[in-house]
Amino acid sequence: MIHKYDAVIAGGGLGGLLTAALLSQQGKSVYLLERLPFFGGRFTTHKLDGFEIPSGAVHMIPHSHRGILGQTLLKDLTLPVKIVDTHNFTTWYWTNRNPISHRRFWGIFRAFPSWKQRYFMFRKLLLTRDQVPNKSITFHEFLSSKTDDPQIFKFFNAVTGFALSLDISEMTVSTMYQFLDRLFKSGKAGVPIGGCKRVVDNLISFSQRNDVILHKNHELISLENNGSEITAGVVRNTRTNELTEVKAKEFVLNLGVNQINTILDTSKFDFRLPSSPVAKGGGFAFKSKASLLKKSTVAQFPDCNFVKGAVEPTLISPELAPKGYHLFLTHQIFGSKNIVTATKHARDEIFELFPSLQEEDELCVHTFHRDWPVNNTMQGADNKNFSEVFPNLNFVGDGFKGNAGWFMTEGVAYGTHQVVRKILSQKNYAK
Repeated sequence: MIHKYDAVIAGGGLGGLLTAALLSQQGKSVYLLERLPFFGGRFTTHKLDGFEIPSGAVHMIPHSHRGILGQTLLKDLTLPVKIVDTHNFTTWYWTNRNPISHRRFWGIFRAFPSWKQRYFMFRKLLLTRDQVPNKSITFHEFLSSKTDDPQIFKFFNAVTGFALSLDISEMTVSTMYQFLDRLFKSGKAGVPIGGCKRVVDNLISFSQRNDVILHKNHELISLENNGSEITAGVVRNTRTNELTEVKAKEFVLNLGVNQINTILDTSKFDFRLPSSPVAKGGGFAFKSKASLLKKSTVAQFPDCNFVKGAVEPTLISPELAPKGYHLFLTHQIFGSKNIVTATKHARDEIFELFPSLQEEDELCVHTFHRDWPVNNTMQGADNKNFSEVFPNLNFVGDGFKGNAGWFMTEGVAYGTHQVVRKILSQKNYAK
């Protein structure tokens, strides 16, 4: 049996769901398939003992309702989603000092005890960013040429470790300044009421109302072409192994580079996507009867060697935990191959930072270091869309965020908009 659509989307993570919603909003027939038994990828939750444990995004939207993701959900799709800003921009937990909070980006200077450090941050780094002669070197190399102050290095590693799962030795100067510019322009993070899954559920409902066909437990295994464009794809039901051929004007892959290349190999195409370095992160989920952070914020732990930061989304959305409890989520880089050792050290740091936590308060720990998630590319290492090879083959997701400085889910939304605009501008989609 052959099915025909305007667009076939492989991969039901955030990028795939946004693409389906935006295209179906314009009256396009869409088929969305997902290999796993759930939609949302790293932007959803799984219930554990009444707690909504996130699959990756810690119930945070990086730039709240002001960012491109928030604007897509609230303005473009007008979904009934509410996103609430954190009370503080950031709270810094230095060893042997009281926590330091600030409500605006420029408050980051308060994170440093000395005026000399604050002057360096403002005058030597932020005001001179357009005068850096070589922005392709790593930010660690660049910083080393300016200072040997360990607190400056710890500050930046805490920021990038929590937000991007990266050490500053893994980021270029250009990528770092793009990232900082976005933080400055777009402000605080936000928590969607009901968490990530509430957003995913609304995207699914929106697409269903627009007659999108959504299939879980289905994967794209190969593509067919006529030499100039993709003509069809073969879909496998992962439960029954039944194969179905689907035809479409456009194909959108919301998959990781390795998975895409497997499909290209199976399809006997003569091109491949270059491999991309991945960000290796993860974290803990704890329960607590008393709030650990007191006010909603992004907590940063610059003196820690492993855990880089934490959030407590239940301060904004209490329904993410059973009544009387808070959900406390940490994040760290898992750069070591010894995941067990890295996890143990991080756990020790958390218990030292928050002595009221007990071992029985740990709900789970999760890591991103193997083939899950499949779409997990390091910031600044995104692939480009290969439209010059097959004009109707498109890519969205974490590996295709574009080069505009948007990061994590904001970058996914930005890359999705680029693909949707390109598809809608094709002659066969003229309004």
